[in-house]
Amino acid sequence: MRNIFLFMSVFMVYSCSEMNNDTPYDSTRDVTFTVDMQQVILDNIFDIGVDSLKLIIDSNNTYDMVDNDNDNIYMCTVSNLIFGQNYSYNYSINDSIENLDSERLFTVNNEDNIIEDFYNELNPTLIKFFVNMSYQVSQGNFNPSIQYVDVAGTFNDWSGTQLELLDDDIYTAVISDINPGDQIEFKFRIDGDWDNSEFPGGYSNRMYEVVQGENILEFWYNDEGGI
Repeated sequence: MRNIFLFMSVFMVYSCSEMNNDTPYDSTRDVTFTVDMQQVILDNIFDIGVDSLKLIIDSNNTYDMVDNDNDNIYMCTVSNLIFGQNYSYNYSINDSIENLDSERLFTVNNEDNIIEDFYNELNPTLIKFFVNMSYQVSQGNFNPSIQYVDVAGTFNDWSGTQLELLDDDIYTAVISDINPGDQIEFKFRIDGDWDNSEFPGGYSNRMYEVVQGENILEFWYNDEGGI
């Protein structure tokens, strides 16, 4: 009897040591893909309402992508992708796959599986603007319920790109039609009004030299309120 107990104990230890404890019980995840189509729309490569956009995973699994809020960013969510596994993928317009130097790749993470791309670009150069308006709100200079903030500069012919509210009176916008080495100038404005812009009275514009990849620029409006 004692020998049987010892045998069973050894068997259980051996069996447990052979189990893969790295794989969770729920081993699949949902992955959301987003692709910015703004530039290819401006270049007349993609015609909204006429052309179709698809996501292709591992060369043979195809999914339709949609733009539900008309912001030129198309998306789809793919379910049951295996946690920890690597996948290749591409986008296609009317079954014509985008022209890239190499394939797109991603690995399914445990959480935060959101893929953000630009069509026809693997490592796009872009600027993400963030401007904190909380001090202006506290001083009564900006009312977020009826006013907006934009950024005007050399990259948009000083015409202004409206920023979206992110959280806690922080506004953001993404500019993609730029190149590494560009020397840009810009200012933030309230209601697109030059008389209500940063640094009134003709003071200098903000300046920045663009680098390859993602450029993150964070400011307090008029440089007021930051520590």
